[in-house]
Amino acid sequence: MDWLKNLVKSLPLDTISEYIAELVIWWSHLVKDVPDNDLPFLAYVGASILVLLLLIFVARVIPRPIGGMLWALAVAVLLTPGDTLTGTGQIAPAVAGVAHSALMGDMSGAVSAFLPILAVFIVLLFVGAIWQVLRGVIEVNIAKAKEKARIQEQKRLLEEAEKNAQKS
Repeated sequence: MDWLKNLVKSLPLDTISEYIAELVIWWSHLVKDVPDNDLPFLAYVGASILVLLLLIFVARVIPRPIGGMLWALAVAVLLTPGDTLTGTGQIAPAVAGVAHSALMGDMSGAVSAFLPILAVFIVLLFVGAIWQVLRGVIEVNIAKAKEKARIQEQKRLLEEAEKNAQKS
């Protein structure tokens, strides 16, 4: 428990509070002209983007495939649109529909609300797999080009050395 006390004592709380105050001021200037009805949606999207940006730092520590899958899961859970269940056609995060249905005991509703999240997750995994294949092909081509340039440079140096040896 002493490590926790030492950690709290070593944190630069004044600096952190200044950054948070600047962030709140910046956010208030950003949303001062936004209508009240759109503010919750804007706050949710802003917070989701912030979470995803912070997750990039966490995913860099985790092995590459697992980090990519974690990031794809977070994007799918946070940004998949769903219905507000009010019948007005408004959109809300699909995870809210899953949570609402699960809390109400409607497991079939929770599964049907989870299907868009699952579909987005599968599409993101597929896009990630294609990205990794393309990245691998590009890296192999770059490595081949570097090796070819290195070999050509060695040939040129060898030819120059042979010409110099013949002149001597």
